[in-house]
Amino acid sequence: MRILFFTFLLFALGLSGCQNITQTSSPPRLLAEDPDWDVHRFRTPKTLAGLEADGEITAPRRRQWRYRLPAPAGERVTVTVVPMPGGWERMSPRRAVSGRYGQLRQRRLDHLMQRPDLSLTVDEERLFDLEGHATASSRWHWLDNNGNRRDQALLLMHMGDHFLLFEGYSRDQNSRWLLLLLKRAQAEFRAAQAKPHE
Repeated sequence: MRILFFTFLLFALGLSGCQNITQTSSPPRLLAEDPDWDVHRFRTPKTLAGLEADGEITAPRRRQWRYRLPAPAGERVTVTVVPMPGGWERMSPRRAVSGRYGQLRQRRLDHLMQRPDLSLTVDEERLFDLEGHATASSRWHWLDNNGNRRDQALLLMHMGDHFLLFEGYSRDQNSRWLLLLLKRAQAEFRAAQAKPHE
């Protein structure tokens, strides 16, 4: 029942704007032929929204940074940057965000179906403009059979030729707190990119 409710929200919020994109078993082609798209052009702040850097994963067309509060706090944030899939540059920013958000959302549904011991509750989903950029956000929490709770939040932004994704996780704070943390993190991350390279 929760899965049906979760799926219904996608359509109710108008986040299914990419209905005519062909579904395939392979992921969308990234703009690998674009020589100007460089994953290394992004700066890595040492701290973000009060969290400390805790590692980085770099691939040819993807870069991800991890941040966390010092132990024993359980809060952590990941920041991921990926180029727009091929052909998506012709979409409006809102439609591109809707399409990417739908993919991320489906992964969570797939995870839920593989874990019958988990129960997912969606707290909020939105598609809006954040500082001039098309943005999707969501807040939700998981409960396992023992009643243990984990809150998560997501903030996805369209940034010209790439997507900027912030994800927050916590065992102690609620999803509303996490989303506020992500909004602060995106502002600090984007400010760091605007600084001149030394």
